[in-house]
This record gives sequence, structure tokens and C-alpha cells, in this order.
Amino acid sequence: MLLRKHLKGSFLASARQIGFDRVLHLTFRFGETEMLLVLEVMGKHSNLMLVNAGGTVLDAIKRVSARESRVRPVYPGIPYTPPPTGGKRDPAEATGEMIAALARDHPEAVLEDLLRNEFPLGPAALAAVLARCHADAETPAGDIVPGVVASALRAVADSTAYAPALLFDARGVPAGAAFLPETEPPPGGERRPTESASEALERYYTYHIAHEAVEARRRAFLRAVADTTRYAERRIREAEEGVEAARKAPELEREATLLLSNLGRIPRGAQQVTVVDFYDPEQKEVTLALDPTLPVREQVEKRFKRARKLVDAVPHLERQWEEEQERLSALQAIRPLLEAARSREELDALEPELRALGALRETPATAARGHAPTPSGVQQRTIGGYEVLLGRNATENDHLTRHIAEPDDLWLHARGVTSAHVVIRTGKHPERVPPEVIREAAKLCALHSASKHSALVPVDYTLRKYVVKRRGSAPGTVQYTHEKTLHVEPGL
Repeated sequence: MLLRKHLKGSFLASARQIGFDRVLHLTFRFGETEMLLVLEVMGKHSNLMLVNAGGTVLDAIKRVSARESRVRPVYPGIPYTPPPTGGKRDPAEATGEMIAALARDHPEAVLEDLLRNEFPLGPAALAAVLARCHADAETPAGDIVPGVVASALRAVADSTAYAPALLFDARGVPAGAAFLPETEPPPGGERRPTESASEALERYYTYHIAHEAVEARRRAFLRAVADTTRYAERRIREAEEGVEAARKAPELEREATLLLSNLGRIPRGAQQVTVVDFYDPEQKEVTLALDPTLPVREQVEKRFKRARKLVDAVPHLERQWEEEQERLSALQAIRPLLEAARSREELDALEPELRALGALRETPATAARGHAPTPSGVQQRTIGGYEVLLGRNATENDHLTRHIAEPDDLWLHARGVTSAHVVIRTGKHPERVPPEVIREAAKLCALHSASKHSALVPVDYTLRKYVVKRRGSAPGTVQYTHEKTLHVEPGL
């Protein structure tokens, strides 16, 4: 509202960077009226201020009271003061005499340290100045030639000589925006010129904002997998401890029976009692601990009840152990898929499986949609004239194996590790599939497995009718028989 009040109808008369620092002055004019919009891009101290022709601050995006900063308060009605620069100089105003004076004042300083301490140069600008200073073969490396250094500083500060470009790394991923001709791309990467600095910045940040969204989603999924893994491991330990405790049930029943047979001779409030163990062939005596605050008959009942409870819990604990082991295996299988996903779509395809494993909670919006979405489909390829299908995640593996593959299709899976399910369509004639087609499909399967970086990967293949999914098992978890094994290099 303040800007609308003061700048409406005016035009932008000039845009000037101050002292080659992170300060931009935008001058607006309307008739005889002049206003200055000051942008300071300085991390957490960044600010945007409107200043009138007399140099008075009209207001700022972020007001700073005198109590918050005695050095430089910012609020309406006070004179605008530039941010402290630490005494650094403007490279555009560099002269040979200035560099010679600096060299005399700092005789021990090397050129790089002198430039970094005396001028507001970022890493790219500093590297460009040094490159220009050392470009002259007649100038000894390490010597400070005032005229050459001053010329290099002025050239770097001259925006008319900039060559905006987008830098890509060896993977073809945008690695930065460059404006100086001397700025090199990462090793193995390339530099692609752009029409303007704005285009370079827009393309770089458009990619990285989207990439960061994918990475944030990946991190959230990986945290959910880690939390659910810890939960499954704790449930497994609880089940194992419960089964181990059930081994003491016969001992509790034995103690209860001995106490019951000696009920009449145990005095009230006794802390222990020694009785003959008639379960022992040698009829030895045994000492049993008692709770002096409870009647003996009640202690007998508690022992019997505890023993029955331990025994009755064993089937439930065994089921719990099996379920959590399956969940743990599925979580271990999905983790490399999450780490390997390169797009939002690939991560979204794994979400239904994470929900099925209990790693992600159902939100009201998700619950309103009802069932999890049908898998988007499997990858389809042609090898030697045969159609080959590939599942990209556990949900698609499950859908491919159970609902798409025919009983006489060939089914492939890397042995002993997490991998994609691969199916070769045989048209009910698996015996006609050439060995080289099976081997190429095995290479494809190995490439999409946890062993994809190995030199050789064992890949099992069998008919789809010999692949079974056990009731209640996690998506993509199967058992198979009648398999044969190929050892192949991952890839096609």
C-alpha cells in the first residue's frame, strides 16, 4: 500500500548496484518527485526500504528498532544509512595507484588474499579476476602488477561484458548460473549460453525448486520407513521375549502345584517356604519365594493364571513375529527403490505400498478417496521379438505377477536380493523362447535389482504358474519353485 501510494504513476529512472555489493538502488521519478527503493540482499539481514529524495526512510519491509540494533536501526522517519561494508572498495573504481598502495600497505599478502580482503568479490568473481591477472604470460605467477590487477577488477565489474550461461554437471543436471566468461562448469559438465541472466537464473531455480520438492518427499518417505522399521524390530523383540517367557510356564505351574500341596503347613506372612519337590526323582527339597502381603492360595492362583496367560499368548506372538518379519523384509526391499527414484511420479508409485505397510498414515483426503489407486502400469519392452514386462516397484511387481502374467509366461527374479519382477510373454509356448532372449531379460532384471552394481548377478527364471504369493504377505513378496539360474552382467 505504501508503494502504491508513493510510486503509482512514476517510472523507473535507473537501477544501480552499489559498490559491487549486494545492494540495489531503484530510482523512480514522477515529475519533480523522486523516490528510492533500496534492496539489500544479505541473508537474514535482507530488507527492502522506500527512501524519499531527502534520504529519509518512509518505511521498510522489516523494521529494526534502536533496541534491536544500535549500529543501524531501520524504521520510518530516520535517515537512511547504507549497510556496513567493512571498508571494502568498489572494483569498478580500481586504479593502478590504488592497487600499488594496497600492495605497499600489505607487503606480505598474496594477491588472492589482498583481493578477498579489500574488495567485495564472491568466489566466481575472485576466480575471474585471478584468471585475468594470470592470463598474461609475461606476468610472473604470484607477482602483483597494479595495472593488470586494476584492469581485471574493472572488467569483472563491467556488466556489459557478462556472458550469462547455465552450467551443467556431468549428469546433465543444472549446477549453477554463470555470468562471467571465466566461470567453468563442474568437471565433465558443460556451459550453455542463455539469452539473459534472468533466463539462466530462472532455469536453474525452476529445476532445483522442483528437485528439492522431490528430495523433501523422498526424505519424508525414508523417515517413515526408518520409523516403521524400528517399530517392526521392537515388535519382533517383544514377540521373541514373550515366547522366551512362555518357556517358564511349566516352572510356574510346578511351583503352584507344590504350594497347593503344602497349603496347610505354610504360615501366613511367610517370605519363603521349603518343600519336597515330588517332581524330582530324588525327592529333593526346594525353596520357594513368597509374597508376605498376600494369602498363599492367592499366590497359587496367580502362578497358575500367569502360566496359562504365557502359554495362550504364544500363538499370537508367533503370528506377530511372522507378520513383523514380513513387514521388515518389505521395508528393507522398498528402501533402495526410494533411494533410486528420480521423479515425483516414481515416489508417488511407491506411496500405496508404504501405506499398506503402515509407514504412512491415512489422511482424511486419502481415506475419502477410498482404495489405493490401481498401479499405473508396468514397463514394456521388446527383446528378440518377444514382449517383456518389468515392474518398477513392489505394487507393480505384485500386479504384474498376479494379474497380468499368464501361467506359461516366463518369470524372472534376481536370486536372494530385492529386484524387479520380469515377465516374458511366451504365447503358451515357453519352450520356443530363444536362450538369448531369456539372457537379455535376465540382464534387465539384474539391472533393476539391489545387485545392479555387481559384476555378475544370479537371476532365477521359472514359469509363472510356479510362483505363489502367501496369504497376508507384503506386496511383491512371492515364493517360487522349478527355477533355473543364469549368471549375467546387469544391463542391456
